[in-house]
Amino acid sequence: MTASGKPMRYQTIASPYWPLGTTVKITYGGRSAVGVVEDFGPAEWAVAQHDIPAIVDLSEEMMAGLTGVRSNSVHIRFQVLSWGTGRVFRSAGTGYDLAMGRG
Repeated sequence: MTASGKPMRYQTIASPYWPLGTTVKITYGGRSAVGVVEDFGPAEWAVAQHDIPAIVDLSEEMMAGLTGVRSNSVHIRFQVLSWGTGRVFRSAGTGYDLAMGRG
């Protein structure tokens, strides 16, 4: 079960910075998928371990569809299509400016 109370599914995106319910287009290597922020993550330790802070965690199915591998760490492009009205886990910290399009 995700932080939103919904089960994990293909469209599930986790982000500590975006409100639950935010719709985001994720693009990698010419492929795109649209998902909804339904969970919080990645964990702060995971955010900080990357050269560019990790600001989203995709469902394994979405990751496999975009990269061919279910578990991966890649640089993606993102576009917030609509802002959700749910809770936000973190409104500052590593990756916040990047998630808000200021980094």
